[in-house]
Amino acid sequence: MEPTPGASAGSGYPVRLEIERPGAQSRLTNFPFLGGLIRAVLLIPHLVILNLLSLAANVAYFIATFAILFTGRYPLGLFNFAVGVTRWNTAVLAYWSHLCDEYPPFSMESGNPRILLEVDYPDRSTRLLNLPWLGMLVKLVLLTPHLIILGFLLFAFSIVTLVSEFAILFTGSYPQPLHTFAVGVSRWWTRTNAYLVAITDRYPPFSLS
Repeated sequence: MEPTPGASAGSGYPVRLEIERPGAQSRLTNFPFLGGLIRAVLLIPHLVILNLLSLAANVAYFIATFAILFTGRYPLGLFNFAVGVTRWNTAVLAYWSHLCDEYPPFSMESGNPRILLEVDYPDRSTRLLNLPWLGMLVKLVLLTPHLIILGFLLFAFSIVTLVSEFAILFTGSYPQPLHTFAVGVSRWWTRTNAYLVAITDRYPPFSLS
């Protein structure tokens, strides 16, 4: 889905992530401990590509900070690339953490119908928050409360993932409350990262929803 300038004015936070809970899941690739290892091995090609894409995204962000400094706008092509890398990374993490069983596509588009990541293209980007070099440092300071909370949430996320593996082993599905929590943590992390790399200048909410 291509972002549209001002697409969601007044419709909530500009970064939205939804991951649909599967009705039934494979016991083999969700087997406690072993399933995570199997998925990690299967994801090796993705991890190699994402490592290269992340390097390219860092360069794109650096270029974008100069564009924002002079024009006040995030270049649309660079913005789409940053969102695409985020979308690909989200699909890989969702698969690895057992939130879905569909193997992620090698694509920056929304290839998995269970995963929806929408990002609105900003009409304007703040020069102060996106100054070359300095902007990311300022954002890291502003995000300190989020990073502290996310440390605890990610620890809880790892426990929930392990519990869900046993639940899937015995029931064939990820428990709804645990899935909702895990998606919420993923959403919080995605919004925090999006703010850090200038995909949005809206400060992320302290919320799982």
